[in-house]
Amino acid sequence: MKFLYYIRYFVYIAWNWNLRLALFSIFHEIRGENKYHLNTVRLNDLQKLDVSGKNRQSAEVYQAANYFLLENIFEMLQQLNVPDGFVDIGCGKGRALVVAAYYGFNHITGVDFAKDLCKEAIMNCKQLTLKYPSVSCHVVHADAADFTIESQIHVLFFFNPFKEPVMKRVIRNILASVKEHPRKIWVVYINPQHKHLFLERGFRQIYYLRKMRFVEAVIFEK
Repeated sequence: MKFLYYIRYFVYIAWNWNLRLALFSIFHEIRGENKYHLNTVRLNDLQKLDVSGKNRQSAEVYQAANYFLLENIFEMLQQLNVPDGFVDIGCGKGRALVVAAYYGFNHITGVDFAKDLCKEAIMNCKQLTLKYPSVSCHVVHADAADFTIESQIHVLFFFNPFKEPVMKRVIRNILASVKEHPRKIWVVYINPQHKHLFLERGFRQIYYLRKMRFVEAVIFEK
């Protein structure tokens, strides 16, 4: 069954982008899934899932972040020596949560508005805590726009999870949290289609990675 998911993923990337990107992507999918013992490659149409909140119209196809980008980003976060406290807003099945633990984060939260994806993320968190007993990992079924950014969160992760109106509300929530609990935070944004929104609100880009044309990530600091 997993082999079929790989084939469908490869065809999806090749059809919507190009063959070279599909080959690059499927190589890292197979490598990463085996390395982290995950099964998160399957694509899901979010319009067909049980989605909470008022932003269903922003839901598109669930696709996990590329392992190549994840590992490069987390290596950079290690170099920056960022504090613990990681949240993936739009966590899907929890791939980034597992990789975060592998790179030393002990307080990890995932947020998603699709109940079915949250169930898979919860199962991956349970396996994660068995492997890393010191890790606290939990998943919140909620709309990103309504999620409260708590004071212990220092790193926020996004894989282009929603459209501009929702991202604006999330940025307001981040800034409100920093105002109430002053601290430095870092934002990881993969496939950053709305990165201008962060720059306009005073975030500073401190890292940029691009591979080929469509594999792209930034880290902001505030």
